[in-house]
Amino acid sequence: MATSSNGPLGNHNGKVGNIVYYTLNNKQISRVIGKSKKPRTAGQLRQQETMKICGEFFKTLKEFTNIGFSTEIIGTDKNQFNLVMENNSKYIIAGDYPDLSIAYEKVILSRGKLKAAANPKVDKAPEGLRFSWDSDSQMPWPESTDQTMILVYFPETKEVICKLFGNSRISGSELLEIPEPLQAQPMQTYLSFISADRKSVSDSAYTGKVNL
Repeated sequence: MATSSNGPLGNHNGKVGNIVYYTLNNKQISRVIGKSKKPRTAGQLRQQETMKICGEFFKTLKEFTNIGFSTEIIGTDKNQFNLVMENNSKYIIAGDYPDLSIAYEKVILSRGKLKAAANPKVDKAPEGLRFSWDSDSQMPWPESTDQTMILVYFPETKEVICKLFGNSRISGSELLEIPEPLQAQPMQTYLSFISADRKSVSDSAYTGKVNL
């Protein structure tokens, strides 16, 4: 049953028949629900599995992507998770159904107008991983004050380690400590920048795989 705020002409919230009403970012949204009785095609089965894989994957990364897509939702009726799925689900799944997998090098964890990392890379260090990128001692302000956002994903255990507000862009490097039991595990790594005032974010950069 749906309820209506401000009388019959106000916004609705809930279900009427096969239509669900809800409010997102101060806008009224409605969508039709229901199941088709027709057998699914191969394309539909692949799409269903794609959305399942992407949904499960990105739910583990929400702490990072909620910030990584925080500026992209401004002026839209979407949330961060919606945009993460839109920017990734069509592009990051490899293989033929039912043998599908994630192409980690195509994953986008942040999106924005800030300058992306130049020549980013990652190397193993005794404490974990050291990320680096091209820097310049004459880098102008406020670009020089941008901070790193780093994420490491462990595909075998589905664990995540991230640092959301790290070293400044001008520093040229960032150390991410990894617990010793995980240091030998396969890892997928990513680097982004966020402005010091938190109003701008860069596109994420794939910095490579480790132990693979």
